[in-house]
Amino acid sequence: MGKPKVRLEDFNDMLNFEPEPGMVASAVATPSPESKSIMEMEFERMEPFPNHKFKLYEGQQLADMVESIRQFGILIPIILWHREDDTYVILSGHNRCNAAKIAGFTKGPVIIKENLSCDEAVLIVTETNLRQRSFTDMSHSERAYCLAQHYEALKSQGKRSDLLTEIEGLMSPHDSGEGATSVQLEQKLESREKVGQEYGLSSSKVGRYIKISSLIEPLLMCVDTGEIAFLAAYDLAFVADTSIQQQIADLIQLGNYKVDMRKARLLRSCYEAGELTNPVIVQILSGEKTKKPKADKPQPFKIKPAIITKYFTAGQSGEEMETIIDKALALYFMQEGSTV
Repeated sequence: MGKPKVRLEDFNDMLNFEPEPGMVASAVATPSPESKSIMEMEFERMEPFPNHKFKLYEGQQLADMVESIRQFGILIPIILWHREDDTYVILSGHNRCNAAKIAGFTKGPVIIKENLSCDEAVLIVTETNLRQRSFTDMSHSERAYCLAQHYEALKSQGKRSDLLTEIEGLMSPHDSGEGATSVQLEQKLESREKVGQEYGLSSSKVGRYIKISSLIEPLLMCVDTGEIAFLAAYDLAFVADTSIQQQIADLIQLGNYKVDMRKARLLRSCYEAGELTNPVIVQILSGEKTKKPKADKPQPFKIKPAIITKYFTAGQSGEEMETIIDKALALYFMQEGSTV
C-alpha cells in the first residue's frame, strides 16, 4: 500500500500550529519572530544560503527525492531566514527546493525565522543538514565544514541552545523517519573530545577535520575527489598562506598530480622554512624533489681539551661546566649588544 499523502494542514495539526489568515506566499505581513506558522512561498523568492559547503544531491539520491516529492509533496517545511534587507534565505531545504523545482512545483511549505545573527543562521544550516544526512555519507569537505562550525559554536558562549532545540522540533514534526542524526544539541559541550563523541570520532580525527577546513575550496574539492589524501590534507593545511594554497591547487589541476602524505609533508616543511616557491611546488608535486629543507641551525662542534683544562678543574662535572659556559656566553652577547 502506498504511503498516504501528507497535506500542509496535517503539519499544522501535528505541530499544533494555527496559521494566521492570509499567510500565503504573496502576503505582505510576515510572522512574528516567535511564530512557527507554516506558510507557502514561491521558490523564486528564496535565495540559497551564501557560501555554505553542502553539495546538492545528484544521481539516484536526487531522482529518489524528486519522485517522492511528485507523489507526496514536500513533507518537511523549508526553513527560511528573513533578513533585514527583506530577502528570504534558505537555512534548511536546499535539496527539497531543488528537487521540487525538477518535479514541477513552483512553491512549497516554509517556516520563517527572523532576528537571527549570522552565527545563529550558520549554526542552523549546519545542524539541520546533519539531521537530514548521515555524517558518514558526507564528503570530507562537508564533514570538515560541519565539525569546524560545530566546534566554534560550542566554544562560543551564549549560543542559543533554545533556538537549536526549536529547530530540531521543526525538522521532525512527525515520525516520518526522514531525519537522521547522532547529534544531541541540548547538551552544552565545550571540548573537541565532546564533539568527537557526538560524531563517533576520536579527538585527533576531529582536530584533523577542523584543520582541514582552513583549506581553500579548490583544495577541499581535491580531497573529495581523492587527488589529495585525507591525512595529506592535514599537513597541507599548515600552509597558511591562501595565495600559496591557490598555486598548489592550480598546479595540481594543470599537471594532474596527486598529493600523498610524503608530498604534503614536504610542502609543509618547505613552507615553514620559507622556501615554498612556485618552482619548488612543481618539483615536489612531480616527485623531482624528495628531501626536506635543511634546518637553519649551527653545526655541532667539540671543545678542545686544552680549553677545558684551561678554565675547569678535574673535579667539575659536565653539567656544571655546561652551566658555566652558558652563563659566560650570555654575558658575552649582552656586552656585544646581541641576543640569542
